[in-house]
Amino acid sequence: MKIYSTTKTSVGLRCVSHIPLSALLAILVTDPCWGDNTKLAARPGSLRFVENRSPAGISARILNGERPVFEGITKDASLLVVQPTGRTAISYPESKWQDGKLTLLGASTNGLTFSESFRNVTADLIERTVTVTATSDQRYYLDLGWSVAVEGGYYSFIGKEEATKAYTPTCAGPEFGGGSYQTFPFLGCRSSNTLYGIVGDSPGLWENRCFFRFDLEKRVFSLANGDGSARRVITIPRAVDATTVYRTSFDGWQHIEIGQTQTWKTWIFASPVKTLYDIQLAAHLALANAKGFNQSGLEAILRNTSYLLLRRNLLRTESDHLFISGVGYGWKQWVSDGFWMSRGLDDPAYDAQAHAAVFFERINYEDNAQYYLIWSAIVKRAGGELDMRTVGRAYRFIREQERDGLFIPPRLIADKPIMKTYHDQLPYDDDDAPSSNQGFHCGALLAAKELGFPVTDEDIEKAIAGYRRMFNEQGSYFATSLKQQNHVGQDALYGEVLTFAVFGRRLLPDDMIRRHLETSVRIQTPYGMRVISNPDGSLLEGHSGTYVFGGSWFLNDGANYLDGLIHGMDPKWVDERLLWRLGKELIYMPAFHESLNTVKGLPHGHHLYSWNSGFWWLRREVRKQLKLSGPDPLEAQLDEELGVVRQNGFLQLKPEKARLRPKD
Repeated sequence: MKIYSTTKTSVGLRCVSHIPLSALLAILVTDPCWGDNTKLAARPGSLRFVENRSPAGISARILNGERPVFEGITKDASLLVVQPTGRTAISYPESKWQDGKLTLLGASTNGLTFSESFRNVTADLIERTVTVTATSDQRYYLDLGWSVAVEGGYYSFIGKEEATKAYTPTCAGPEFGGGSYQTFPFLGCRSSNTLYGIVGDSPGLWENRCFFRFDLEKRVFSLANGDGSARRVITIPRAVDATTVYRTSFDGWQHIEIGQTQTWKTWIFASPVKTLYDIQLAAHLALANAKGFNQSGLEAILRNTSYLLLRRNLLRTESDHLFISGVGYGWKQWVSDGFWMSRGLDDPAYDAQAHAAVFFERINYEDNAQYYLIWSAIVKRAGGELDMRTVGRAYRFIREQERDGLFIPPRLIADKPIMKTYHDQLPYDDDDAPSSNQGFHCGALLAAKELGFPVTDEDIEKAIAGYRRMFNEQGSYFATSLKQQNHVGQDALYGEVLTFAVFGRRLLPDDMIRRHLETSVRIQTPYGMRVISNPDGSLLEGHSGTYVFGGSWFLNDGANYLDGLIHGMDPKWVDERLLWRLGKELIYMPAFHESLNTVKGLPHGHHLYSWNSGFWWLRREVRKQLKLSGPDPLEAQLDEELGVVRQNGFLQLKPEKARLRPKD
């Protein structure tokens, strides 16, 4: 272990204090950066941080081997602080090295003090932590960006940036006036076949204030936790949200009170790349390695999705955090999306927060009440607290809509027979029971019983019997609802899969599942199963193959195949089908989409879409219930397709090994 501190006495000199002579001699002999702070000991080609000394003080630089990659955002500083009184470039009077970690100390300005630390997570991934402490109440924001020292093209997650442009993943939904937004706060420069990138933290940990900008003229990456905009009222009107009105005030500043400390993390990384797809995947792997979401490429992509969609719950009072469905939807959480993203992030603290964010006007339509009750059981098992008033209202709601064991969803909008399932634009008669809801209804009754509500075994069996009635014996498929028997429903089974994952209970006979899957594989499109179709797989009249109108939704398809695994079908066949469907989803970019157009195969809606993020958890829990141990063969096969390898506990990209890439 090496520990030494330095203070600035004059340019280019270090003063070492409180070190015994023997230790000082050892440093002089063994430390190759002594006297030349651009040569920190590191393997050739690795990404590393070094001190930059100037008359202004000490800042940091990022090198790849001996090659400068990122310089300070200004000539003498690697951090900018902006306050209402102006902006200040931050450099430090003191530095400290310990176990390879660099800490910069002692900077202050206008009621704020600062420190920074840099440490290698891997040889090509650096974590940067900036700590701010207030000596008086302040408004401020930080620019955690860098000047780019290498030549090359600039990239965001969605593609190459050809002109100076700014983005935000914060509040750019239509209710906030639109604008340029992206889900992934990533900025990169591709120099030949190497990507040098910066990744910001989840906006949920930055008070929903996250802004990034590519300045091509000045060759600067800006990554800021504010924009200095004035306080204004943000409202989501009734026309945008079907259930309620949200309203709050918001500005572009971080707020800190005297004595308070705030911490901000970003990550700097390098990766070999050949294509835009490689750039996107490298950004995923960097964040996944930083956060520990890194058993496989599949886990990395899906858990990153959850993490990046975490937000502060600034528009409601129920909780501190929630999950949004996508940046285009704004700061609001639907129950089912929040549930699946909580499963994806797999963090009990945020799970309880997102669960607490649910209010009754979100529960009383579609399958939300059923999800909420199942979610309540999971939160309680993990030791979280429940709002039993809301849980009780959800329970009473599903029982009030129950007829002979069938859940008959009410209309949300009086003059429209829609918004009765997750696939909200599909119409159902007011006395009809959609099959997708029914699977969740069975699970919700099991959850309610576990939570202490008066649910009998007979109640549960009646619901299961109603679920089985939705199978079309003649056509060998699950219909979309009890009454629409001539319409195949590929959202019919994910309720059973979730029920099995949480409660270990199979609801349907093996033969029904086998026959449904055999029919589904026979009639599906080259791009996956249509969420609704005619018995021969063709589109319903007036449907386009997009979104709910015959589009293919990965979580539906993925759960259908998992149900085959649950009901004893050949695991190799199940994994082959899942790998095929994953390929259709991921061929365009390493991100799961809202849906695929089943006519053209193109993604529709948001990428890095919310509810798919729970698939890795669902797969894991199903395998646990089936007592399938060891590494997941599906994840290993997908890693081979993606060109991802796991070494020494971290994921690495090997573009030369990749097979799953878009065709030119």
